[in-house]
Order: sequence, then C-alpha cells, then structure tokens
Amino acid sequence: MDILRRDHAAHTDAAKVNRPNRAMITILCLLGISLNLFLVLPNLRYVVHGDNDFLAFYAGSALAGTPDLYNQEAVRRVQAPNWENPRTIAYMRLPFYAGMIWPLHFFRFQTAYWVWQAVSLLSLLLFVYWWPEPDRGMTAVACCWSMPLLNCFIMGQDLMFVMLILAVALRLLLRDKPFAAGCILSLCCIKYNLFLMLPLLIVRKRMWRLAAGVAAGGSVLLAISFAVGGWSWPLRYIAMLRLPTTTPYYGGLPNLHGLFFGQPHGAALEVLAAALVLAVSWRTMKSDEVRAGFAAMLAGGLLLSYHAFFADAFVMAPASLLFLSRFANPAYKLVALVLVLPFAFWQYLLAAPLIPPVAVFLAVLLLMFLVENAPPGLRKRLYLTA
Repeated sequence: MDILRRDHAAHTDAAKVNRPNRAMITILCLLGISLNLFLVLPNLRYVVHGDNDFLAFYAGSALAGTPDLYNQEAVRRVQAPNWENPRTIAYMRLPFYAGMIWPLHFFRFQTAYWVWQAVSLLSLLLFVYWWPEPDRGMTAVACCWSMPLLNCFIMGQDLMFVMLILAVALRLLLRDKPFAAGCILSLCCIKYNLFLMLPLLIVRKRMWRLAAGVAAGGSVLLAISFAVGGWSWPLRYIAMLRLPTTTPYYGGLPNLHGLFFGQPHGAALEVLAAALVLAVSWRTMKSDEVRAGFAAMLAGGLLLSYHAFFADAFVMAPASLLFLSRFANPAYKLVALVLVLPFAFWQYLLAAPLIPPVAVFLAVLLLMFLVENAPPGLRKRLYLTA
C-alpha cells in the first residue's frame, strides 16, 4: 500500500499549484447552477410536490419488515394518497435499505420528502468535502455544473447517499485502510447495478483486503435483508425485477441497454459491446494508480448497468475528475469539466438527439484507455503527474 500513500501525497502537492481562488469558484458554481435550472425549468415542479421517485422510497420505509415490500398492490396503496398522476413506482432497493430508511414512515409524506431532500443535500456537501481530491473547488464546480446531479433532486433520487459512501471508502483506501474501505464500500450495493465492475477492479488490482471488507460488510447487509424481508424476499425481489414496468426500454437510458434500443439484433449488439467495455476496462485498470482503476470502474459500470436513468449519469463526474486529476497541466483539467458540463448531456432533453447520449460516456472510457496504454514518452508529454 506504499503506492497508495505516494499517490495520495503526490496529488495533494499537485493541487496546491494554480488553485483557483474562492471568488472564482463561487462564480463558476453559481453559473453552473443557474444554467442547469434554466435548462430544466419545466421539470422543477417535481421538486416541490414530491411526486417523483421518492414515492418508492416512502413506500419502502412504510412496508419494511412486512412481506409486502415487493408487493405492487401494497406499494400502490401506500403511494395512492400522495401522487398527482396515478401510477405505481416499485420499491427496487434491497430489504436492508428499507430498514435503514424505516424512520421516514413516522413523518407525513411531505415532511418525510423534505427531510429526504435535506439529507441528500447534506450528502452532496459532505461528498465535496470528503472526495479524495485536495482541490475541493474543482469538485464543487463539477457538481454544480452537472445536469444529472440536478436531476437527482428533481426526481427525489438517492444517488448522493451512494456517492458519499464511495467518497469515504476511497479516502480510507488511499490512507491504507483497505479492509475498512471495503466494509464501507459494501454499502454501495444500495445501487449495486452501478458497481458491476467492482469485482473486476479487485481482481485486476489484487485488492484482497478490500475484497475481504466488502465481503464482511456485504454479509452483514445480507443478514439484515433477511431480517427485514423474511426468508423468501429473494424470490419476491426477482419477480418484481422481471415486471415489464420495472426497467422501461427506451433510448434515454444512459447505458448500453439504451444505446441499442430499437436497433436490429439489439440484444446481440449489447452483449458484444458489453464484452468490449469489459476488455477496455480491464486494460485501463492496469495503472499503478488506484484512481485510474476506480474511474474505469465507474465509467464501465454505468455502461453495463441495465437499470439506470439520467440521474445515475452523475457517476461520470467523479469518474472524470478521478482520472483527469492525474494531469499536472491545468488545460487538461478543463477537459474534466467539459465532460460534466450540461452541454455534454443536453441531448437527453431532446426528443430526437443528434448522437446517442451514451457516446459521451464511451468517449470518457476510451480516453482513459488510450492514456493508460500510451507509450511512456507520450504519457510524459501529456503532463501526467505520475
């Protein structure tokens, strides 16, 4: 783990050079927030009324500890008094998470919703603080300019809880505490579909102590899931996942599943593309720096995720920052911001996008691959810090 210590120290020293002043950071953050609010103005009403994905989490908290956690009729009964448009939004997290958010059901829906949003905002602030990049200003700007992040709040999503967990786990890993990092990282199975590449990273980097921590933490969460959901919850969970309404199939999904929507032989093409993403990620993870490995894990994980929506694309912000923080030249750091600017995601707002929106994420992963596999001389000319 000496490599991790040297890696962390090198990045700390590099961040002290050319650090933007606070006034500039504040201006950039306000500009990003203002532009994103303008672009999604028609959808802001969902933030006020809570008629969004929070309905599913509120139902999960109310049904925790009962056999009806994945019963769509029971979920509908909980949600019906609070929706504006009649529909049922399935609770799709594992039972342990329902146990974690169980206290929400003690509040009336609107109160619970604003508690949820407040905790999500706090998680965002803590994410910026704990994210293992010394230049917090760059991280804050990337968050404020991220359209998917704003969509997290519009849709009442819980991604910021997961990103905070990831930040704490990665910080522990860089401080040579892999077992503790693994225990914390196991909580990311809240949205396990975004971390399908984690086993590949562990094997590629031979992070066996991290794997032990993930296994230990996962075992505890599994036990809690059986305590909350009963012995038959896996069967009921799988049956819920197989419902046609659980993962709508359309081109707006930020993954390979959405990329090949409506294409002839789409399923076969998706399998071939998934194999290519696995191969490219494996080669990218060869870097000595753990940051590059985690960046490839996040980018590849989003592409492979079957059930993911626009808000989940926020994982590309930390992925880009992790990877491009290796550049000493500030010009290359700006590339990280370009990859999280609204202009990279605005096509999700169009009925007929000019190019598949997933192309942005494929470009990020390809850039990681090319740099990590570049000849040593070229890598030096790219002003890499390592």
